[in-house]
Amino acid sequence: MTPNLPGNPLRSTPLRLTLILIAIFTISSLAIFSFSSIAVRQNFDDALRESVTQAFASYQAIDEEEELRERLAAEVVAVPAEMTVLRFVPYAGAPVGNVDELPDIDVLRVLSEGEIAAGTRALSDSYLAIGGRVAGGNLVVAQTREQVVEMGELFLTVFLVGFLPTLAMASAAGLAVARRARDRVEAIRGTLADLTSGDLTARVPDVTDAADDLEQIGRAVNGMARAQAASTASLRQISADIAHDLKTPIQRVAIQLERLESRTILTADQKGIVDAALTECDRIVRTFQSLLQIAQLEGGAVRDRFTPTDLRAVVSGVVEIYGPDAEASGHDLRLDVVGAGPFDVNGDRQLLGQVLANLIENGLRHVPPGGRIVVTLTREGPRAALAVADDGPGIPAEERDLVLRRLYRLERSRTTDGSGLGLSLVAAIAGLHDATLSLGDAAPGLVVHLAFPAAGGGSKEHAAGLPHGEQAGLA
Repeated sequence: MTPNLPGNPLRSTPLRLTLILIAIFTISSLAIFSFSSIAVRQNFDDALRESVTQAFASYQAIDEEEELRERLAAEVVAVPAEMTVLRFVPYAGAPVGNVDELPDIDVLRVLSEGEIAAGTRALSDSYLAIGGRVAGGNLVVAQTREQVVEMGELFLTVFLVGFLPTLAMASAAGLAVARRARDRVEAIRGTLADLTSGDLTARVPDVTDAADDLEQIGRAVNGMARAQAASTASLRQISADIAHDLKTPIQRVAIQLERLESRTILTADQKGIVDAALTECDRIVRTFQSLLQIAQLEGGAVRDRFTPTDLRAVVSGVVEIYGPDAEASGHDLRLDVVGAGPFDVNGDRQLLGQVLANLIENGLRHVPPGGRIVVTLTREGPRAALAVADDGPGIPAEERDLVLRRLYRLERSRTTDGSGLGLSLVAAIAGLHDATLSLGDAAPGLVVHLAFPAAGGGSKEHAAGLPHGEQAGLA
């Protein structure tokens, strides 16, 4: 049993839920990383701003230019330029500082390395600087933002090294679990579809005793399928037993009626009644015989008689036999063989002939005189295909499945001869031969189409023993 997988994987509920959870995890993790990075960066920026402001304020508290120069000279020697930049430009006299040139600054702002002329001194990439008038000159104090920059790089590293691999592993694990759940769901869905189409042998594969909810559903579906198969088998057996047990008494009634007719002098009316009773007995016996044959076919008991058979020879012979009957009833029975063949199938010659005979008789019974019955034999790839089309009243689309059931008859057919088993027998024989059976519209009329596997290969599309009234796929 092969599940019918959907074309779009996103239709799978487990996969969609997994993708949603991955998206939620990704968004929430990115939000947490971003918030944390911004918060820590803000804290470092605030601490650096306070440090720079306090340093500038400490210099600003010095009123004497000479004292300021001495202090700056000492700190220039002690503090490297890559950590702190100092430059004092007096209104008169030489500048003091550890860099050669700085832009004019009168507010707190960020300086890049390119804005500072420092000769051969090592500098950081970025500084937070503040400047203003101090003790008869302009002073600029700048401290490195290296920690802030490194913190951003650290968070990026954590993101790349920590979050992305975690996301990849979680996604892989989640998708693997979702794919397994999807496969289980599809297996269950496919089994239910097969059961609905009539394959009572379908089971959910690889069901275990685990407490998993999908495993429990699988076990429940298999239990239901077994119960349904047992119930259907019981009903078939009952119908076969009834047909078998009633066939003999009806035949005995027919024999007694024949004795009555042969040994008694009957009036014309009496003879007519006896003849009508004999006709009904014969019809009942044929009905029981058909029921027994269907039961035998569904059991697959005649498969051992299958041999490679030329379907063209079988079809030609049956059409030739029914030609005179069709001509006598005013019908145009025609055979069209499309292509050179071969038309070999693996099957039973007698049963294959019975399929076509039933379909032709069905046409002769329901198509008005003057109508056509066309039998077409062709190949569809490796398969031999047989179609019987007529221009009669046809079968409504909503009843095409029903007519393949045992004893089902259309309302308009209840006044005509027949037992309602002709198409059921065709379906049973088709199922036994692994043939695909479909009923369609001949516009007007009915077309019955059968596609047989090539001899030597066998399609298992329709296993023997299925309820053939549910095998047909409508054309």
